[in-house]
Amino acid sequence: MIKFVRIFTFLLAAILTVVSIFYMDAEQEFALAQRAFRKGDNDQALRLARRANRAFSADADKTEAYYLQALAAEKMGWTEKAVYYLDKLLKLDSVKVEALLFRGELNYRLDECNNALKDLNKGLDLTSNRLPKNKQAYYYSQRGLAYLSVNKLDDAENDAFEALSLYEKSSEAHDLMSKVYEQKGNIELALDECEKAYNLMIEKDKLSFMTPKGKALSERLVDLRVKKLRMN
Repeated sequence: MIKFVRIFTFLLAAILTVVSIFYMDAEQEFALAQRAFRKGDNDQALRLARRANRAFSADADKTEAYYLQALAAEKMGWTEKAVYYLDKLLKLDSVKVEALLFRGELNYRLDECNNALKDLNKGLDLTSNRLPKNKQAYYYSQRGLAYLSVNKLDDAENDAFEALSLYEKSSEAHDLMSKVYEQKGNIELALDECEKAYNLMIEKDKLSFMTPKGKALSERLVDLRVKKLRMN
């Protein structure tokens, strides 16, 4: 009996030691993944976060790893892969606001507007004061764009007003409002809002006009100016 207890105690201690080392390694891997992401090394961040995730056992740790994997994948242009990681995350925590809103945004980019609206509706309902006002404004703008895509103009306009009430300097909210006015046929107001959106984007980042988003906004601004000239 004493021999059995000694063997059992030894095996238990060995297992606990191995698990402890393995978990510590997972935590260290994840910390390195976060550091790599902050430095812009998204490939390394994704690789390390995946390794850490495989070693994690607690759902809270795995959700954090999945979120980082989604962020890194999105930065690399892998939108569908990012959605895949967010799907995994939300199976573990179905009310994680940041993940719902992020997946909603990505689904809008993939033209999955109904899925986007489901996530954005749920995320914004849960948001309350859990996100800064500028972030809330951003996601109201994203939902407004999704509403526009399914021809719900009034809902899109309401989201534009809500976004601007939260954060007047939101480039995305002014861009959304511009698109609403254009759909309504008011080119003059659409142009005014588009100019505000463009100027706020440049104010935030002087090189933003070189990004795909910046180029699209710039092209739209030119298009609206041409439309206004043709009206005169």
